[in-house]
Amino acid sequence: MQKNFITRRGHFFRQCLNIAVLIATFTTLNGCVSTQNESPYTYAPSKSLYQDVVNAQQRAVEQSKLLLVVLGAQWCHDSTGLAERFATKEMDLILRAHYETVFVDVGTLEDRRNITERFDYPIYYATPTVMVVEPKTSALLNRTSMDIWGRADSIPLSEYIQYFSRFPAMTTAQKAPFINWETTDEEEAYNKKQALRLQSAYDKLGPLLALDLQGNTPQGLNELWKETKGFRTELQKTLIKRAELTLDSENGNGVNTTPALRHYNPFSWEHN
Repeated sequence: MQKNFITRRGHFFRQCLNIAVLIATFTTLNGCVSTQNESPYTYAPSKSLYQDVVNAQQRAVEQSKLLLVVLGAQWCHDSTGLAERFATKEMDLILRAHYETVFVDVGTLEDRRNITERFDYPIYYATPTVMVVEPKTSALLNRTSMDIWGRADSIPLSEYIQYFSRFPAMTTAQKAPFINWETTDEEEAYNKKQALRLQSAYDKLGPLLALDLQGNTPQGLNELWKETKGFRTELQKTLIKRAELTLDSENGNGVNTTPALRHYNPFSWEHN
């Protein structure tokens, strides 16, 4: 009987070993970080979002890393697409080595200007919004390329790897223009005014979006979404173009090609 028991136990341990090998193989093939612990790449509600960012920035300083702030939402496929790329082995390795990453949940388009303004950026114009920050100075190092992440789900992993490998390799001289960058008083006032208008549009959209997420798509949501998207996309495009020209030290031809601070017509609901 004891011999049979030992034999059965031997078979059992071999089966367990085979299962463990299969699980390990599957995990390796899957190419994602372990889900045994909660993924750091999740847009989770928090009562202390601003302080979460402040704390992450302090850790980045202490660990000589860059700060990576991502504003997004679980309902947004580009936000979750970015999170999935971040969770791959290749990206997770880069992020853990070089960045202190904090995900900020925007809920149903809630106001997060206190966070974006910390890094001299008026508002989130898209989800996700990805901010690569030099933590000692709060300088936004990817100021001129942030718009690409509005289509994060369609960007291949190879481009993620290339993009997020670039900033840790920047020299002090390469960072200097971003650290010293500043807007004019006129542009700062304009950006704040337009950000306030955009947030008012988000405030209109938010309750409608919440209903849609519950399966009850309200009338007028799609029209309002398109109207807001056109406004925010144009605002961000102009913001980035002006930043590019300000940071371009070779733009010395004496011709002013900086986009004008244009006037926008009232939103449809502002006519009432």
